[in-house]
Amino acid sequence: MTKEVEVDFEAVKNFFGRSPAWIFLALITLVAFLASTIRIGRVSGEEVGILLNKMNGKITVISQSGVKIYNGITSSFYVLDKTLQSLDMTEVQGRGDRPGRDNLKIKTIDGSDVFVDVKVQYRMDAAMADTVIANSGPGNRFKEKWARDYARALSRNYLGELTTEEFYDSSKRDAKIILAQHAANEKLNPFGLYIDSIVIPKKPRFYKEYEEMIKKKKLADQAVLEERSKALAAKQLQETRKVEETNIKNVAIETFSGAMQQKIINANALAEKTRKASDEYHRKVTTLADAVMYEKKKEATGILARKKAEAKGMQALNKAMEGEGGRNLVKLEYARKLKEINLRGKPFTIDGTVERFEHFKAAASTGRE
Repeated sequence: MTKEVEVDFEAVKNFFGRSPAWIFLALITLVAFLASTIRIGRVSGEEVGILLNKMNGKITVISQSGVKIYNGITSSFYVLDKTLQSLDMTEVQGRGDRPGRDNLKIKTIDGSDVFVDVKVQYRMDAAMADTVIANSGPGNRFKEKWARDYARALSRNYLGELTTEEFYDSSKRDAKIILAQHAANEKLNPFGLYIDSIVIPKKPRFYKEYEEMIKKKKLADQAVLEERSKALAAKQLQETRKVEETNIKNVAIETFSGAMQQKIINANALAEKTRKASDEYHRKVTTLADAVMYEKKKEATGILARKKAEAKGMQALNKAMEGEGGRNLVKLEYARKLKEINLRGKPFTIDGTVERFEHFKAAASTGRE
C-alpha cells in the first residue's frame, strides 16, 4: 500500500530561501522519492505478517496484529492466514475449491472404481510462518502445493487398500482415513502445516453395475447372517439346556452325596457311641470281676489259712494221739459214747434151765471194764 505525503513547500522555501535553487530542487526530489517508497502493512488477528528484506533475504515474522511501516524498495510485506482452513473436494460442480468435479477416484484392491468426496481441515503453524513462505511462497500457495496434494494423494493410497465390499463398512473407511491423516502430518508438520481432520462427508459412489452386485451380495450375506444367527441361537439354547441339565445332575449328586455323608456321620456317631458303651461295660465288668476276684482271693486265702490251721491242729492232735495218752483218750471218748447208749432186752434161752445173767459196767473213774 502507498500512502500520500503532503509537503509544505512554503515552509521549505522560507527555510531554504537563501540556498541555491539546485539545492532546493534536490531536496524536493529527495522528499518526493522517500515519500513514494514508504509502504504500510496491516496485520489482523487472523493473520501472520511476513516482512522480507530484498537486500539480504532476511524474513521477519510479525505475529501481533497492527500496522507495519516499511520501505517498499528494500522490503516486501506479505500476510498469511493462520485460521483453520478447509478443502472441499466434491463431485458437485461449482461447490468445492475447483469449478469442476473434484472428488477422488479410488481403485480398490480388487479392481473396482469407487468415487468419494473428501473434506480436509488444516491450519498453518504461526510460529513457522517463515518456513511456510520460504517453501511455498506468498498467498495461498501452501494450500495448493502442500495441504491439498498430500491429503488427496495419501487418502487415495490408503483407501485403495480396501476391497469393494469393505468400502461399505464406514468403520474400515474411517480407519484408513485416520492412517492417511497421520501420514500427511508426518510429511507436512516439518513445513509448518497441520491436518486437523480428513473426512468422507457422504456415502461413496460405485458404478451402477457394482452397486447392484454389491446389493445382491449384501442381501445374500444378510440371509447367511440370519441363518447363522438362528444356528447360533439354537446352539446357545442347546448350551443353556445342557447347563441346566448339568446343574440338575450336580444338584442331585450333591444331594445324594450330602445324604450319604450324613449317613456316614450318623454311623460313625453310632459306632462311637457303641464303642464308648462297650468300653464302659468292659470297664464295669472288669472292675466287678476284679472286685469279685479280690474278694474270692481273700476268701480263699482265709479258707486256706483256716484249713492250714485245722490241718496243723489235726497234725498236732494226731501226734498227741500217737502215745499212750492218745489211746486213753480214744477209750475215754468211746466210753462216753457208750454211756449214752441204752440197751434193753429179755433173757432168752433154748435150754430149759435157768442161768444167772451178769452185766459188768466199766468204772469211768478207774478206766477199767
